[in-house]
Amino acid sequence: MKYLDRIKDEPRRESYTKADLLKNDYLIASETDLDIYYAPFDYINKDASVVIVGITPGWTQMEKSYRTLITELNKGNSYENALRKVKSESSFAGSMRTNLVKMLDELGLHKKLNITSTSELFGANSDLLHSTSALRYPVFTFGKNYTGSTPSPLKNKLLWSQIETHLVSEISMFIDALIVPLGKNVNDILLELKSSGSISNNNILSGFPHPSGANGHRAKQFEANKTQMMKKIEQWQY
Repeated sequence: MKYLDRIKDEPRRESYTKADLLKNDYLIASETDLDIYYAPFDYINKDASVVIVGITPGWTQMEKSYRTLITELNKGNSYENALRKVKSESSFAGSMRTNLVKMLDELGLHKKLNITSTSELFGANSDLLHSTSALRYPVFTFGKNYTGSTPSPLKNKLLWSQIETHLVSEISMFIDALIVPLGKNVNDILLELKSSGSISNNNILSGFPHPSGANGHRAKQFEANKTQMMKKIEQWQY
């Protein structure tokens, strides 16, 4: 709550700069080239059937999460409702969501869920979705968005401790959900947790590419793993 109370006291602005938010008030942990800052991504939709896992929120998501939370709290909404709004407003926005929906629909996930399109997971059927990150809070390397590879979260003690502290308990809340890791780095994290016994869920949709427009190999990766992913969805006991 200490972070939420501090955010509530922030002045309302149309946008925030890194100088406004990347400050000691919100610094969770730091080492030589890594800084982890708090952002209000704590809401967990425990009833979700699909869990989409990114690597970590970037600056754009972080800034939007603060704006959304401050706006909602100033309207008199509760912390819980404000945090829920943050998740719905800040998760995989823009072209990334477009690419994500296209691939999930091509795999037939919408048919499994008995909905028209997986785009509804971000709208009318948002109750079916929980979106999260392997590293729940924004990570920056030298002030820039951490991409998930350097340093490797599997080898870096600070990053791995964040994964063990937050992701393990979060994923363990979902017994039969379909877990969709966005990209190889997240996939490797989940498989490592599964192999070590930290999580027991078998419904990991391995091979799903990162939907970012910057991923030039996205289409090739998708086609290479499409058949096995479709089979995983077909076998999933929804």
